[in-house]
Amino acid sequence: MLRKIRILLCLLLVTILLSSCQTRQPEDPVILKVAYPSAKQFYVNFGYAFENKYPNIDVQVIPSDPVSEETGWDREADVIYINGLEQYKMAIEKGILKPISPPLTNGTESGDLSPIVTSLLEAASDNGQYYALPPTFHSEALYYNKKLFDAYHIPYPRNGMTWEEVFALAERFPTEDDQGEPLYGIQMNYYRNVTMNFILKAGETENLTYLDPKTMKVTMNTDKWKSIWTAAVKAFRAGVVYDQGEEADSMEHPKFLTENAAMTVSSNALAYNFEPFSHFEDATLIDWGMVTAPVDPLNPDYMNFYEMFDFFGVSSSTEHGAEAMKLVKFIAGDSVNSQLLAKNQPNYGLPAVTEYVEQVGDHDLSPLYTLKANPNYTDLYTQVDAEILDAFQDAAQVVLDKLLQNEITLDEALAEVEVKGQEAVDTAVLTLEQKKKNNQGDLQ
Repeated sequence: MLRKIRILLCLLLVTILLSSCQTRQPEDPVILKVAYPSAKQFYVNFGYAFENKYPNIDVQVIPSDPVSEETGWDREADVIYINGLEQYKMAIEKGILKPISPPLTNGTESGDLSPIVTSLLEAASDNGQYYALPPTFHSEALYYNKKLFDAYHIPYPRNGMTWEEVFALAERFPTEDDQGEPLYGIQMNYYRNVTMNFILKAGETENLTYLDPKTMKVTMNTDKWKSIWTAAVKAFRAGVVYDQGEEADSMEHPKFLTENAAMTVSSNALAYNFEPFSHFEDATLIDWGMVTAPVDPLNPDYMNFYEMFDFFGVSSSTEHGAEAMKLVKFIAGDSVNSQLLAKNQPNYGLPAVTEYVEQVGDHDLSPLYTLKANPNYTDLYTQVDAEILDAFQDAAQVVLDKLLQNEITLDEALAEVEVKGQEAVDTAVLTLEQKKKNNQGDLQ
Protein backbone atom coordinates (compact mmCIF):
# COMPACT_ATOMS: atom_id res chain seq x y z
CA MET A 1 0.00 0.00 0.00
CA LEU A 2 2.81 2.39 0.96
CA ARG A 3 4.51 1.65 -2.34
CA LYS A 4 1.36 2.55 -4.31
CA ILE A 5 1.10 5.87 -2.44
CA ARG A 6 4.70 6.74 -3.31
CA ILE A 7 4.10 5.94 -6.98
CA LEU A 8 0.96 8.13 -7.02
CA LEU A 9 2.84 11.01 -5.39
CA CYS A 10 5.66 10.76 -7.97
CA LEU A 11 3.16 10.76 -10.83
CA LEU A 12 1.40 13.78 -9.34
CA LEU A 13 4.72 15.66 -9.01
CA VAL A 14 5.66 14.92 -12.63
CA THR A 15 2.24 16.09 -13.78
CA ILE A 16 2.61 19.37 -11.88
CA LEU A 17 6.10 20.00 -13.32
CA LEU A 18 4.95 19.31 -16.87
CA SER A 19 1.96 21.56 -16.42
CA SER A 20 4.11 24.44 -15.15
CA CYS A 21 6.52 24.07 -18.06
CA GLN A 22 3.67 24.16 -20.57
CA THR A 23 2.09 27.27 -19.07
CA ARG A 24 5.37 29.25 -18.67
CA GLN A 25 5.32 32.28 -20.94
CA PRO A 26 8.34 33.17 -23.11
CA GLU A 27 10.24 36.29 -22.15
CA ASP A 28 8.98 39.48 -23.76
CA PRO A 29 11.07 40.71 -26.69
CA VAL A 30 13.28 43.71 -25.94
CA ILE A 31 15.19 46.05 -28.22
CA LEU A 32 18.43 47.37 -26.73
CA LYS A 33 19.93 50.49 -28.26
CA VAL A 34 23.72 50.72 -28.08
CA ALA A 35 25.68 53.92 -28.74
CA TYR A 36 28.85 52.80 -30.54
CA PRO A 37 30.97 54.22 -33.40
CA SER A 38 30.60 51.26 -35.79
CA ALA A 39 27.53 49.05 -36.03
CA LYS A 40 29.38 46.46 -38.09
CA GLN A 41 32.25 46.17 -35.63
CA PHE A 42 29.96 45.91 -32.64
CA TYR A 43 27.91 43.12 -34.17
CA VAL A 44 31.06 41.20 -35.13
CA ASN A 45 32.63 41.58 -31.69
CA PHE A 46 29.59 41.23 -29.46
CA GLY A 47 26.16 41.73 -31.04
CA TYR A 48 25.62 38.51 -32.98
CA ALA A 49 26.88 36.30 -30.17
CA PHE A 50 24.75 38.13 -27.58
CA GLU A 51 21.56 37.86 -29.64
CA ASN A 52 22.25 34.17 -30.15
CA LYS A 53 22.54 33.67 -26.40
CA TYR A 54 19.54 35.86 -25.59
CA PRO A 55 17.08 35.40 -28.48
CA ASN A 56 14.47 37.63 -26.85
CA ILE A 57 16.84 40.66 -26.97
CA ASP A 58 17.58 42.47 -30.23
CA VAL A 59 20.52 44.87 -30.40
CA GLN A 60 20.23 48.11 -32.36
CA VAL A 61 23.44 50.10 -32.74
CA ILE A 62 23.30 53.88 -32.89
CA PRO A 63 26.48 55.11 -34.61
CA SER A 64 27.98 57.73 -32.30
CA ASP A 65 31.08 59.72 -31.51
CA PRO A 66 32.29 58.45 -28.11
CA VAL A 67 34.18 61.68 -27.40
CA SER A 68 31.33 64.06 -28.16
CA GLU A 69 28.71 64.42 -25.43
CA GLU A 70 26.17 65.70 -27.95
CA THR A 71 26.43 62.79 -30.38
CA GLY A 72 27.50 60.06 -28.00
CA TRP A 73 26.13 60.44 -24.50
CA ASP A 74 22.87 62.28 -25.10
CA ARG A 75 21.32 59.80 -27.50
CA GLU A 76 18.46 57.54 -26.47
CA ALA A 77 20.71 54.57 -25.79
CA ASP A 78 20.41 51.76 -23.26
CA VAL A 79 24.09 50.87 -23.36
CA ILE A 80 26.74 53.55 -23.84
CA TYR A 81 30.27 53.09 -25.13
CA ILE A 82 32.96 55.33 -23.64
CA ASN A 83 36.48 55.70 -24.97
CA GLY A 84 39.24 56.17 -22.41
CA LEU A 85 39.52 56.43 -18.65
CA GLU A 86 39.22 60.22 -18.52
CA GLN A 87 35.96 60.13 -20.51
CA TYR A 88 34.75 57.38 -18.19
CA LYS A 89 35.42 59.58 -15.15
CA MET A 90 33.59 62.45 -16.82
CA ALA A 91 30.61 60.21 -17.59
CA ILE A 92 30.42 59.26 -13.91
CA GLU A 93 30.53 62.90 -12.85
CA LYS A 94 27.73 63.81 -15.26
CA GLY A 95 25.57 60.97 -14.02
CA ILE A 96 24.92 59.36 -17.40
CA LEU A 97 25.66 55.81 -16.15
CA LYS A 98 23.85 53.55 -13.72
CA PRO A 99 26.05 52.09 -10.99
CA ILE A 100 26.60 48.39 -11.41
CA SER A 101 24.79 47.09 -8.36
CA PRO A 102 25.13 45.09 -6.24
CA PRO A 103 28.91 45.61 -6.18
CA LEU A 104 30.45 42.86 -8.24
CA THR A 105 32.81 40.20 -7.01
CA ASN A 106 33.47 38.90 -10.50
CA GLY A 107 31.63 41.29 -12.76
CA THR A 108 31.09 39.01 -15.72
CA GLU A 109 28.99 36.16 -16.93
CA SER A 110 31.41 33.42 -15.99
CA GLY A 111 34.79 34.62 -14.81
CA ASP A 112 36.65 36.91 -12.44
CA LEU A 113 37.72 40.30 -13.74
CA SER A 114 41.46 40.82 -13.46
CA PRO A 115 42.51 42.72 -10.32
CA ILE A 116 44.19 45.13 -12.74
CA VAL A 117 40.79 46.03 -14.16
CA THR A 118 38.95 46.16 -10.84
CA SER A 119 41.55 48.35 -9.13
CA LEU A 120 41.51 50.88 -11.97
CA LEU A 121 37.70 50.90 -12.03
CA GLU A 122 37.48 51.39 -8.28
CA ALA A 123 39.98 54.24 -8.35
CA ALA A 124 38.07 56.04 -11.12
CA SER A 125 35.02 56.80 -8.94
CA ASP A 126 34.84 58.56 -5.58
CA ASN A 127 32.85 55.73 -4.00
CA GLY A 128 34.78 52.82 -5.51
CA GLN A 129 31.70 51.71 -7.42
CA TYR A 130 31.75 50.37 -10.99
CA TYR A 131 29.75 52.28 -13.60
CA ALA A 132 30.97 50.50 -16.72
CA LEU A 133 33.04 47.44 -17.64
CA PRO A 134 35.81 47.01 -20.21
CA PRO A 135 36.15 43.93 -22.41
CA THR A 136 39.94 44.31 -22.58
CA PHE A 137 42.92 46.15 -21.17
CA HIS A 138 46.38 46.90 -22.55
CA SER A 139 49.75 46.22 -21.01
CA GLU A 140 53.43 46.11 -21.85
CA ALA A 141 56.42 43.89 -21.16
CA LEU A 142 60.16 43.68 -21.76
CA TYR A 143 60.73 41.40 -24.78
CA TYR A 144 64.12 39.88 -25.53
CA ASN A 145 65.78 37.92 -28.34
CA LYS A 146 67.01 34.62 -26.93
CA LYS A 147 69.35 33.97 -29.87
CA LEU A 148 71.24 37.21 -29.33
CA PHE A 149 71.55 36.68 -25.60
CA ASP A 150 72.82 33.14 -26.17
CA ALA A 151 75.28 34.24 -28.87
CA TYR A 152 77.02 36.65 -26.51
CA HIS A 153 76.63 34.50 -23.36
CA ILE A 154 74.56 37.14 -21.61
CA PRO A 155 71.96 36.04 -19.01
CA TYR A 156 68.33 36.59 -19.98
CA PRO A 157 66.40 39.48 -18.43
CA ARG A 158 64.36 38.67 -15.33
CA ASN A 159 61.06 39.86 -13.92
CA GLY A 160 61.18 43.01 -11.83
CA MET A 161 64.22 44.71 -13.35
CA THR A 162 64.64 48.46 -12.95
CA TRP A 163 65.50 50.74 -15.86
CA GLU A 164 69.02 51.16 -14.49
CA GLU A 165 69.42 47.37 -14.60
CA VAL A 166 68.00 47.23 -18.12
CA PHE A 167 70.44 49.89 -19.33
CA ALA A 168 73.31 48.00 -17.67
CA LEU A 169 72.23 44.76 -19.36
CA ALA A 170 72.07 46.52 -22.73
CA GLU A 171 75.66 47.69 -22.24
CA ARG A 172 76.87 44.09 -22.25
CA PHE A 173 76.19 43.78 -25.98
CA PRO A 174 78.71 44.81 -28.63
CA THR A 175 77.75 47.59 -31.03
CA GLU A 176 78.27 45.29 -34.06
CA ASP A 177 77.37 41.66 -34.67
CA ASP A 178 79.70 39.04 -36.16
CA GLN A 179 78.81 40.22 -39.68
CA GLY A 180 79.66 43.83 -38.93
CA GLU A 181 75.99 44.89 -38.81
CA PRO A 182 74.92 47.44 -36.16
CA LEU A 183 73.69 45.80 -32.97
CA TYR A 184 71.86 47.46 -30.09
CA GLY A 185 71.13 46.30 -26.59
CA ILE A 186 67.70 47.94 -26.62
CA GLN A 187 65.41 49.71 -29.06
CA MET A 188 61.98 51.29 -28.62
CA ASN A 189 59.59 52.77 -31.15
CA TYR A 190 60.26 56.44 -30.55
CA TYR A 191 60.19 58.52 -33.72
CA ARG A 192 61.58 61.79 -32.36
CA ASN A 193 63.49 62.99 -29.30
CA VAL A 194 64.48 59.37 -28.89
CA THR A 195 67.02 59.55 -26.08
CA MET A 196 64.95 62.09 -24.17
CA ASN A 197 61.93 59.78 -24.40
CA PHE A 198 63.98 56.94 -22.90
CA ILE A 199 64.75 59.17 -19.92
CA LEU A 200 61.15 60.30 -19.55
CA LYS A 201 59.88 56.72 -19.73
CA ALA A 202 62.30 55.66 -17.00
CA GLY A 203 61.20 58.60 -14.87
CA GLU A 204 57.50 57.85 -15.34
CA THR A 205 58.19 54.24 -14.33
CA GLU A 206 59.51 55.56 -11.02
CA ASN A 207 56.54 57.93 -10.55
CA LEU A 208 58.59 61.03 -11.32
CA THR A 209 57.04 63.98 -13.07
CA TYR A 210 58.73 66.79 -14.92
CA LEU A 211 55.73 69.09 -15.29
CA ASP A 212 53.00 70.06 -12.83
CA PRO A 213 49.76 70.05 -14.86
CA LYS A 214 48.19 72.72 -12.62
CA THR A 215 51.03 75.23 -12.33
CA MET A 216 52.90 74.27 -15.53
CA LYS A 217 56.12 74.36 -13.52
CA VAL A 218 59.02 72.27 -14.85
CA THR A 219 61.03 70.20 -12.35
CA MET A 220 63.89 67.93 -13.36
CA ASN A 221 66.97 69.06 -11.43
CA THR A 222 66.51 66.55 -8.59
CA ASP A 223 68.53 63.66 -7.20
CA LYS A 224 66.09 61.04 -8.53
CA TRP A 225 66.08 62.47 -12.03
CA LYS A 226 69.86 62.77 -11.88
CA SER A 227 70.16 59.06 -11.08
CA ILE A 228 68.08 58.17 -14.14
CA TRP A 229 70.00 60.57 -16.39
CA THR A 230 73.29 59.09 -15.18
CA ALA A 231 72.36 55.49 -16.06
CA ALA A 232 70.76 56.43 -19.37
CA VAL A 233 73.55 58.72 -20.57
CA LYS A 234 76.11 56.01 -19.82
CA ALA A 235 74.19 53.59 -22.06
CA PHE A 236 73.71 56.23 -24.77
CA ARG A 237 77.42 56.97 -24.86
CA ALA A 238 78.20 53.25 -25.09
CA GLY A 239 76.17 53.15 -28.32
CA VAL A 240 73.97 50.26 -27.17
CA VAL A 241 70.67 52.17 -27.27
CA TYR A 242 69.06 52.69 -30.67
CA ASP A 243 68.72 56.46 -30.78
CA GLN A 244 67.73 57.24 -34.35
CA GLY A 245 64.39 58.90 -35.00
CA GLU A 246 62.28 57.90 -37.96
CA GLU A 247 59.81 59.64 -40.22
CA ALA A 248 56.21 58.82 -39.39
CA ASP A 249 55.71 57.21 -42.81
CA SER A 250 58.98 55.25 -42.71
CA MET A 251 58.73 51.66 -43.97
CA GLU A 252 61.78 50.58 -41.99
CA HIS A 253 61.09 47.68 -39.64
CA PRO A 254 61.90 48.10 -35.94
CA LYS A 255 65.42 46.97 -35.06
CA PHE A 256 64.11 44.42 -32.60
CA LEU A 257 62.11 42.67 -35.32
CA THR A 258 65.10 42.62 -37.69
CA GLU A 259 67.24 41.09 -34.90
CA ASN A 260 69.47 44.15 -34.70
CA ALA A 261 68.38 44.85 -31.13
CA ALA A 262 68.34 42.46 -28.20
CA MET A 263 65.51 44.00 -26.16
CA THR A 264 62.48 46.23 -26.46
CA VAL A 265 59.65 47.35 -24.23
CA SER A 266 56.40 47.02 -26.13
CA SER A 267 52.70 46.34 -25.77
CA ASN A 268 50.85 43.05 -25.48
CA ALA A 269 50.15 43.25 -29.24
CA LEU A 270 53.78 42.45 -30.09
CA ALA A 271 53.46 38.94 -28.67
CA TYR A 272 50.89 38.12 -31.34
CA ASN A 273 52.71 39.83 -34.21
CA PHE A 274 55.97 37.86 -34.31
CA GLU A 275 54.50 35.06 -36.41
CA PRO A 276 52.73 37.34 -38.94
CA PHE A 277 55.89 39.44 -39.27
CA SER A 278 57.94 36.34 -40.08
CA HIS A 279 56.10 36.10 -43.41
CA PHE A 280 57.51 39.44 -44.60
CA GLU A 281 60.30 39.36 -47.16
CA ASP A 282 63.72 38.74 -45.54
CA ALA A 283 62.08 38.34 -42.10
CA THR A 284 62.57 35.46 -39.68
CA LEU A 285 60.61 34.02 -36.79
CA ILE A 286 62.34 35.36 -33.70
CA ASP A 287 63.06 33.11 -30.74
CA TRP A 288 61.74 35.46 -28.09
CA GLY A 289 60.89 35.63 -24.44
CA MET A 290 59.31 38.23 -22.16
CA VAL A 291 59.53 39.43 -18.60
CA THR A 292 57.73 42.19 -16.75
CA ALA A 293 58.28 45.74 -17.92
CA PRO A 294 60.87 47.68 -15.89
CA VAL A 295 59.62 48.60 -12.41
CA ASP A 296 60.07 51.27 -9.78
CA PRO A 297 62.60 49.94 -7.23
CA LEU A 298 60.50 51.45 -4.45
CA ASN A 299 57.30 49.78 -5.69
CA PRO A 300 58.47 46.66 -7.55
CA ASP A 301 55.06 44.95 -7.51
CA TYR A 302 53.32 47.70 -9.47
CA MET A 303 53.28 48.99 -13.03
CA ASN A 304 52.08 52.39 -14.23
CA PHE A 305 51.33 51.55 -17.83
CA TYR A 306 48.15 49.50 -17.88
CA GLU A 307 45.46 51.13 -19.98
CA MET A 308 41.77 50.61 -20.60
CA PHE A 309 40.31 52.22 -23.70
CA ASP A 310 36.85 50.68 -24.16
CA PHE A 311 34.09 50.89 -21.55
CA PHE A 312 30.46 49.83 -21.78
CA GLY A 313 27.91 51.05 -19.24
CA VAL A 314 24.16 51.12 -18.69
CA SER A 315 22.53 54.46 -19.43
CA SER A 316 20.92 56.12 -16.42
CA SER A 317 17.86 56.84 -18.56
CA THR A 318 17.26 53.31 -19.85
CA GLU A 319 13.93 51.54 -19.34
CA HIS A 320 15.60 48.16 -19.87
CA GLY A 321 18.16 48.16 -17.08
CA ALA A 322 18.21 44.40 -16.46
CA GLU A 323 18.65 43.54 -20.14
CA ALA A 324 21.24 46.29 -20.63
CA MET A 325 23.22 44.96 -17.67
CA LYS A 326 23.18 41.49 -19.25
CA LEU A 327 24.80 42.96 -22.36
CA VAL A 328 27.43 44.89 -20.41
CA LYS A 329 28.43 41.79 -18.43
CA PHE A 330 28.40 39.69 -21.60
CA ILE A 331 30.77 42.14 -23.30
CA ALA A 332 33.12 42.17 -20.31
CA GLY A 333 33.58 38.46 -19.93
CA ASP A 334 31.30 35.92 -21.56
CA SER A 335 33.44 32.79 -21.55
CA VAL A 336 32.78 31.69 -25.12
CA ASN A 337 32.73 35.10 -26.79
CA SER A 338 35.72 36.50 -24.86
CA GLN A 339 37.87 33.55 -25.85
CA LEU A 340 36.81 33.80 -29.50
CA LEU A 341 37.57 37.53 -29.49
CA ALA A 342 40.98 36.93 -27.90
CA LYS A 343 41.76 34.30 -30.53
CA ASN A 344 40.50 36.20 -33.58
CA GLN A 345 41.48 39.75 -32.57
CA PRO A 346 44.42 39.51 -30.14
CA ASN A 347 45.48 43.08 -30.94
CA TYR A 348 42.20 44.30 -29.42
CA GLY A 349 43.77 43.83 -26.00
CA LEU A 350 44.06 41.33 -23.19
CA PRO A 351 40.69 39.99 -22.00
CA ALA A 352 39.40 41.61 -18.81
CA VAL A 353 39.17 38.04 -17.51
CA THR A 354 42.80 37.01 -17.95
CA GLU A 355 42.08 33.29 -17.87
CA TYR A 356 40.82 33.84 -21.44
CA VAL A 357 44.16 35.22 -22.69
CA GLU A 358 45.07 33.61 -26.01
CA GLN A 359 48.41 31.85 -25.61
CA VAL A 360 51.24 32.08 -28.15
CA GLY A 361 52.77 28.64 -28.47
CA ASP A 362 54.58 27.73 -25.27
CA HIS A 363 55.39 31.33 -24.35
CA ASP A 364 54.58 32.51 -20.86
CA LEU A 365 52.48 35.67 -21.24
CA SER A 366 51.88 36.17 -17.52
CA PRO A 367 54.46 39.02 -17.28
CA LEU A 368 51.84 41.11 -19.11
CA TYR A 369 49.43 40.93 -16.19
CA THR A 370 51.21 39.76 -13.02
CA LEU A 371 52.19 43.22 -11.78
CA LYS A 372 49.55 45.20 -9.93
CA ALA A 373 48.10 48.36 -11.45
CA ASN A 374 49.04 51.65 -9.83
CA PRO A 375 45.66 53.42 -9.49
CA ASN A 376 47.36 56.69 -8.55
CA TYR A 377 49.41 57.03 -11.72
CA THR A 378 48.27 59.78 -14.07
CA ASP A 379 49.56 60.03 -17.62
CA LEU A 380 50.54 63.63 -18.33
CA TYR A 381 49.07 63.34 -21.82
CA THR A 382 45.61 63.09 -20.23
CA GLN A 383 46.17 66.30 -18.25
CA VAL A 384 48.26 68.53 -20.50
CA ASP A 385 47.96 69.43 -24.16
CA ALA A 386 50.33 67.38 -26.30
CA GLU A 387 51.76 70.54 -27.91
CA ILE A 388 53.02 71.69 -24.50
CA LEU A 389 54.64 68.34 -23.71
CA ASP A 390 56.19 68.14 -27.17
CA ALA A 391 57.61 71.64 -26.74
CA PHE A 392 59.29 70.59 -23.51
CA GLN A 393 60.71 67.45 -25.08
CA ASP A 394 62.11 69.38 -28.05
CA ALA A 395 63.88 71.82 -25.74
CA ALA A 396 65.12 69.07 -23.41
CA GLN A 397 66.48 67.00 -26.30
CA VAL A 398 68.68 69.92 -27.39
CA VAL A 399 70.18 70.11 -23.90
CA LEU A 400 70.65 66.32 -23.72
CA ASP A 401 72.45 66.35 -27.07
CA LYS A 402 74.88 68.95 -25.73
CA LEU A 403 75.57 66.68 -22.76
CA LEU A 404 76.14 63.65 -24.99
CA GLN A 405 78.61 65.70 -27.04
CA ASN A 406 80.45 66.62 -23.81
CA GLU A 407 79.74 70.32 -24.26
CA ILE A 408 78.26 70.58 -20.75
CA THR A 409 78.30 68.53 -17.55
CA LEU A 410 75.38 66.52 -16.19
CA ASP A 411 74.73 69.08 -13.43
CA GLU A 412 74.74 71.88 -16.00
CA ALA A 413 72.40 69.89 -18.22
CA LEU A 414 69.84 69.33 -15.47
CA ALA A 415 69.88 73.00 -14.55
CA GLU A 416 69.58 74.06 -18.20
CA VAL A 417 66.74 71.62 -18.88
CA GLU A 418 64.64 73.30 -16.23
CA VAL A 419 65.33 76.76 -17.67
CA LYS A 420 64.98 75.93 -21.37
CA GLY A 421 62.13 73.51 -20.72
CA GLN A 422 60.20 76.12 -18.74
CA GLU A 423 60.66 78.69 -21.48
CA ALA A 424 59.37 76.23 -24.07
CA VAL A 425 56.36 75.32 -21.92
CA ASP A 426 55.49 78.96 -21.25
CA THR A 427 55.68 79.77 -24.95
CA ALA A 428 53.52 76.79 -25.88
CA VAL A 429 50.91 77.75 -23.26
CA LEU A 430 50.70 81.30 -24.60
CA THR A 431 50.42 80.03 -28.17
CA LEU A 432 47.55 77.71 -27.27
CA GLU A 433 45.75 80.47 -25.38
CA GLN A 434 46.05 82.73 -28.41
CA LYS A 435 44.69 79.99 -30.66
CA LYS A 436 41.66 79.59 -28.38
CA LYS A 437 41.01 83.33 -28.45
CA ASN A 438 41.25 83.37 -32.22
CA ASN A 439 38.87 80.41 -32.51
CA GLN A 440 36.38 82.06 -30.18
CA GLY A 441 36.60 85.22 -32.26
CA ASP A 442 35.89 83.27 -35.43
CA LEU A 443 32.77 81.73 -33.84
CA GLN A 444 31.33 85.07 -32.79
